[in-house]
Amino acid sequence: MEKKIFIIPGFKQKISDTQFTWLKSFLKNKGFDVAMVPITWNYRTMNDYIAQFEKFYKENKSNINYVLGFSYGAVIAFITAADLKPKKIYLCSLSPDFREDLTSMKEWIIKYIGKKRIEDLKRRSAKDIAKKLNVPATIFYGEKEGKRFPDLKNRCEETVRLAKNTKLIIVKNSPHDISNPEYVLAIKKEFNNF
Repeated sequence: MEKKIFIIPGFKQKISDTQFTWLKSFLKNKGFDVAMVPITWNYRTMNDYIAQFEKFYKENKSNINYVLGFSYGAVIAFITAADLKPKKIYLCSLSPDFREDLTSMKEWIIKYIGKKRIEDLKRRSAKDIAKKLNVPATIFYGEKEGKRFPDLKNRCEETVRLAKNTKLIIVKNSPHDISNPEYVLAIKKEFNNF
């Protein structure tokens, strides 16, 4: 039985970026067939990213599938899990990119995300998605990133409270960086328990 893991990068990141190199080789050594998910970020909204991922997933899935997403990639993994039904999802630094997060979004984030993406997120409820989540999930966020981005911390913690069969891992001393040594350790530890 081939087990496959899909890795979805964060906003404006590419699958070839060095911060994912360690993850790809670590998971290969763990016996996974690793599928790096290419996402075209520019001039598109979350609905477009979801459609890109769903198409890629359906064309490349195996008998046993897992999904790991970072930041915006975690949002994609979270939203699609109920439909795609992977065996488990790993949400690393789940971005606060939902209707409930809009009121506390800082002006610079709204500008960075852009008008079309903001309009798009008004149609998504993190609470509704969390309550319907039907696959096991492990959610990570860094201690430092939680202080710097309290909305991200809240989104991760609320998701764990609302979704069934979820586990929260707070990565000590880590910023918003999946290649930070502490983040690397936390992910490796989780997969060593596999």
